[in-house]
Amino acid sequence: MPYRFGKRSSDKLSTCHPTLVAVANRALERSPYDFSIIHGYRGEEQQNALFDSGASKKRFPDSMHNNTDDNGKPLSLALDFAPYVNGSIPWNEVTIFAVIVGCLFSAAAELDVKLRSGLDWDGDGLTSDQTFHDYGHVELIL
Repeated sequence: MPYRFGKRSSDKLSTCHPTLVAVANRALERSPYDFSIIHGYRGEEQQNALFDSGASKKRFPDSMHNNTDDNGKPLSLALDFAPYVNGSIPWNEVTIFAVIVGCLFSAAAELDVKLRSGLDWDGDGLTSDQTFHDYGHVELIL
């Protein structure tokens, strides 16, 4: 069953770099799970609130979510997603997040794009050596 992003996800995705938008759209076509875009661009107040809560390790403007173009228009280099299964978000189902990350990486490879995931920040293929897990986070490697 092909999935489509809803209005809220599309609005958040529209604040992302076009390359990241293409990757997310292609990944959703491949994914066995529906998923929503939770964050694209984050302004100062939102970014610092997430930092203060421990949900982010970066203060504004140091997150990949805080990028803008030369005119100040949001151009996030990262997105946060969440799976949507049986009417809710299964936050503790790491395997479902990993499957979607796999779809994102597959789409990125197809489009000749490099990504980093909050499942494996250092890109060594191991998740057990991470000290901060952000399962639903992917960002462009430029």
